[in-house]
This record gives sequence, C-alpha cells and structure tokens, in this order.
Amino acid sequence: MANPAVAKALQVLGSLVAILVLAWLARRMNLGGDPRIAGPEEACALAEDAICGFDPEAVVVDRAGIGALVRDADNRVLLIRHHGSHFAARELTSHAGVRLDGRFLTITTDDRRFGTITLDLGEQAQVWAASLRRLGTPA
Repeated sequence: MANPAVAKALQVLGSLVAILVLAWLARRMNLGGDPRIAGPEEACALAEDAICGFDPEAVVVDRAGIGALVRDADNRVLLIRHHGSHFAARELTSHAGVRLDGRFLTITTDDRRFGTITLDLGEQAQVWAASLRRLGTPA
C-alpha cells in the first residue's frame, strides 16, 4: 500500500497542474480579461456590427475605453458599452436619461437590462450633451 502522505501530495500536485493548464488555455483563447474599446475605429466597427447600414460620422470614446457614443448622418446615436466580455449597443431616442456633470456624461437608456453608464468624455462631454438634447425632436 502506498504512503498516504505521498498520495495526498500527488493529488495536490495534480490539481495544481490542472489549474495551470486551464489558466493557460483560457489565456490562449482570450477568455475573460478586461474588455476596452481601443479607439474610435473600434467603436465605429462595433456600431456597424450592431446596426446594419449604420455609417458613423462622429464618435467619442470614454477615456477608460468602457463605452462610446457614435452618431451617423441621420443623427441616430448609439451608446456602446461593455456587457460581460463583449460589447452591447443601444440606440438613444431621447435625452431624458442624459445627465452632464463636468467632463462626465451619465446615460440611462429605456432598457433596464442595459443599465446606466457614466462616460468620462473630457472636453467632449458638453458637446455631446448639447447634441443629445436634440434627440427625439423633428429635424
């Protein structure tokens, strides 16, 4: 019969190796991590993926990359934010859920599941807040 201490050590070593293999596999597959929008080009691509035919004309990305606002020629505005390890987009149809606080723009959509997001837009926060006030009004 094998020594119980050796069996226990082998079991712990086997568990450690299995954990390391799973961590390596997750890293190799780009699972988890901290999703960020790398820049305006990525935000435009995400908007085009969200709505077929959406042709971005103006974009602003949060300083930390957690969200973005994208506008097209028809003055439709998409709010893009991370949702788990992916990104989700919602079209803003009203300025009712928009609040400006210095360089921060807090946006709440009609979709409760989408939640509220505060974007650090720097100097662009006031410009975008003013433009969002025109949402829902006839052109």
